[in-house]
Amino acid sequence: MKVLKAMLVLVALLSPIILSASGPVGVYGVIEKVVFEPNEQSPVRVQHWGAFAFADGAAGGNQVSEIRRGYMYFGTNGPPTAAVVTEWKDLKAVAGTGQAVGFGLWQYTGPFENLKPSAPPDNLPHMYALFSGGGSEFVDMRVRPANETPGKPALYQTNSGIVKLPDSGSHAEIVKQLRAAVK
Repeated sequence: MKVLKAMLVLVALLSPIILSASGPVGVYGVIEKVVFEPNEQSPVRVQHWGAFAFADGAAGGNQVSEIRRGYMYFGTNGPPTAAVVTEWKDLKAVAGTGQAVGFGLWQYTGPFENLKPSAPPDNLPHMYALFSGGGSEFVDMRVRPANETPGKPALYQTNSGIVKLPDSGSHAEIVKQLRAAVK
């Protein structure tokens, strides 16, 4: 148990460095719409609708999960910080434009083959959320189907804002696939 705990601490310490090497993101997506709860003026939760793929930070961001279409549901522990609200509004600003983006700070904790849609609580994809003040927790990071009523939101993790992905270069293929998924 002590060895496992030590390994998790090591991963927690190194993950921000690894993720920063290719861009500080946990999720790639093309956002179609953003729904603020209870409203845009005082959001405490948010739904991001579109097509999404999880980035594998441990692999330098070069491996991604299968693309899923639906919505991701986020909230925070307590009132959201100004940085989180700004990022949610930045995601709304690109919604409907076809611009592919990377966002968030999460580390996936298992092989992407395990990201199979299923009813809670079986086989949920969990990400390892790292807190800037120290500590971490596992977060339910499902891309929810359109017909699923929002339940408990995933803990939103911001790092350095959203990253707009260019049409060419190292992210060209994921950009192409995300855009095709929302057509």
